[in-house]
Amino acid sequence: MRTSVNILTAALLVLVAAFQANAYFSQGDAGQEVFSFLSTFDSPRNAALEKSAAAGPSTDPSIAQLNPAALRMPKGKQRMVGMHWQTGEFAENQGTIHYTTRFRDLLYQVSYNWLDYGSIDGYDEYGNETGKTYEPLSQLITATFAFPLKHFQFGTTLKFASDRLAEEEGDRTAWGAAFDWGISWQAANRLWGFALVARDFGCLLRDYVDDGDDEFYPMGQVFALSGFKRFKSLPRFTLFGETNFPRYAEARLNLGAEYLLGKSFAIRAGFTRTWLDLKRDALELIQSRDRPDESNEARLLSVGLGYSADLFALDYGFSYLAQGMGMEHRMGLRINF
Repeated sequence: MRTSVNILTAALLVLVAAFQANAYFSQGDAGQEVFSFLSTFDSPRNAALEKSAAAGPSTDPSIAQLNPAALRMPKGKQRMVGMHWQTGEFAENQGTIHYTTRFRDLLYQVSYNWLDYGSIDGYDEYGNETGKTYEPLSQLITATFAFPLKHFQFGTTLKFASDRLAEEEGDRTAWGAAFDWGISWQAANRLWGFALVARDFGCLLRDYVDDGDDEFYPMGQVFALSGFKRFKSLPRFTLFGETNFPRYAEARLNLGAEYLLGKSFAIRAGFTRTWLDLKRDALELIQSRDRPDESNEARLLSVGLGYSADLFALDYGFSYLAQGMGMEHRMGLRINF
């Protein structure tokens, strides 16, 4: 019990210190972060629930992307190997490969994530084609550790990322490092719980230009408060919610729901909207006036399906993007042994 209290106290002190930092959530910081691709490696389940499920313990190993403390191993299994892949308007080829195991009660996970943007034609400052073709590539390697305690679950993820934009003279691949941490609590009846998470706290280790002077720009730096709720009368149905507070973007509300059909199938849906957009929507309804079609979030609505057996699991997620930007599809496979 004392260990649990000490870890929770330390986490709260970190949170308070960040909130007290100079101009932490100032409006003028918008768009100053780098490596925003770190938050795009969503599994089919995470995307279908619109990143709302960070508080819910899950045997889907990609839950570590949202909250390393929520990671669980399927009963009777020692290892999990899996991958998920997506395609859509923002990437021709994007995915994750992960391996999860445990030593006694401790869980360990490593993952490799890639984002291939495809071939992009080059243009000069006047909009004329240069005849050059670029193939930008973003990559992320992670190591996650989850520690079960008596009353809480604690987890942390270490991240190393690289980003190659172009191959002109003087350009180079940028490097960065970051970490996540999370603390989860679940009621004894397993009907509700909550989590406190910090994501992508880090900065560049090497910038994009080889000019002898590195600029150590920060990464996204997001705090999130998450929760889930089940009902005694409907135990197969779970509601998820999260509100997060990025340093360099608008605060956002994520909502999701998952319903289990029998022992193997699941259907999912999620909704996301920034609090600023929600305020604008409310004012529009109250004032009965139209406003421009705008959104601070690329995704608006997602749905998904899942199938889970003793040895393997399959997942699919579909996302509808804002402002006519198209759709995204995600597919995932996991093997337990």
